Amino acid sequence: MNRYTLAIDAGTTNLLAMVLDESGQVKGKASGSYQLSYPAPGLVELDPESLWQSVLDTVKTALSISGIAAKDLAGVGITGQRTTIVIWERDSGKTLGPAVVWQDQRGKQRADELLEQGFITSNSLSAMSKMEQVLGSLPNGYARVKNNELAWGNVDSFLAWRLSGGAIHATDASNASATGYFDFFADWKWFDGLLEIQNLPSSFFPEIVDSVGIMGHTDPKLFGAKIPIGAIIGDQQSALYGQACLEPGMAKISFGTSGTCDVNSGGELKLATGAYPSVAWTRDGEKTFLVEGMVITAGAVFGWLTQLGILDSPSQASLLGENTGANGVSFLPALQGLGTPHNNYDRFGAFEGLTLSTSKRHIVGAAIEGVAFRVREMVDQIYLDSELPRPDNLRVDGGATENDLLMQLQANVLGCAIERMDPTEATAYGVALLAGEACGIWEPDSSARLHRVDKTFEPQWSESEREERFEHWKSVFGL
Repeated sequence: MNRYTLAIDAGTTNLLAMVLDESGQVKGKASGSYQLSYPAPGLVELDPESLWQSVLDTVKTALSISGIAAKDLAGVGITGQRTTIVIWERDSGKTLGPAVVWQDQRGKQRADELLEQGFITSNSLSAMSKMEQVLGSLPNGYARVKNNELAWGNVDSFLAWRLSGGAIHATDASNASATGYFDFFADWKWFDGLLEIQNLPSSFFPEIVDSVGIMGHTDPKLFGAKIPIGAIIGDQQSALYGQACLEPGMAKISFGTSGTCDVNSGGELKLATGAYPSVAWTRDGEKTFLVEGMVITAGAVFGWLTQLGILDSPSQASLLGENTGANGVSFLPALQGLGTPHNNYDRFGAFEGLTLSTSKRHIVGAAIEGVAFRVREMVDQIYLDSELPRPDNLRVDGGATENDLLMQLQANVLGCAIERMDPTEATAYGVALLAGEACGIWEPDSSARLHRVDKTFEPQWSESEREERFEHWKSVFGL
């Protein structure tokens, strides 16, 4: 029996391919990248063909590094960014136009209108608020949809289609529930009422399948073998599973481009101000839910500081930052608007307290503190409103968790232990485990048995210092 699994994780700007062996250890991994484009303020796009080429190249590299062939894989799992709109021709598989990335805000006004009509949407982030504009920009877009010539999907659906040679047009409920088109309350399918309002046939949409289970195979022409596709799941949900947050109240925070907190709410749909209820995963029809909040700009702050020349690289932030209050400088990390709990996309980033004595260290230190304080705002609101049990520790993953100063400040600001996962790429790790479960390598919920902690950061501030500094930061920006 083949004893390796492959994860394909298509993030916002990076592609990660990871191979696990039967003990849950990383056998090998490789990464690729693709560029986002910003054709106008608030618009964010991606070339889907560039993404696809990165998948092909990165998977082959990861297999080579791992020293195995595609025929040695028991299964592959697909995860990645959610609510990024990709449209393609059914017959040719050719993509039409750029992919509209989840960060894109062209749907802000439409989202407000849909919210007034009672539909659940996360302002401009969900696909439902942007689809009409995207289709309207394509020649004969609506006519071709009605003629069943076109298909759409999130990145996971697009990759499943391409990997299977056009045999699979599917997504799972974790991805579907992030689009705004998902019907939570009735038939566990696409929302007929919304599709009717937007004049969209259900055949345009991918089939909703379980997160775990063999749904097809890869085209052997791609990698030289027919590999079972055993899991499809959204990136944040995959990280929640990879972090073994399997009980209600358990939570993880992923520090990637954004800072996303997901709290397992078990079999119950929970709500919180500025947060979004979602499906965590489904297995054999059993449903697990979560509550999700987002700090839209988190790890991306350090890339931005690098572009400005303040940092040589994002990894320098931990060394350059000051853990001394940043000499009176405060920073609001809202470079693309304020997420949870505010959901204010007209509010942007700001520094306060700059003087002639301000140095690069103070700016970087203020940026790190600002991210940590924004994360606390989000976490506090989710637990307050959802009434879920708050754990003694929070688990973290993602590239920015390599910044020890940020992780220590996060523990200080939250007043609880922060556990950094090994490996830090929980998104890829989670879907690799799920694919292995579908293919018989592990029993269900194997992440609890295989979960490993790289380092634990204990809070160092007193309660009074923690509250005083947090309240001061909020008052500076009127939050």
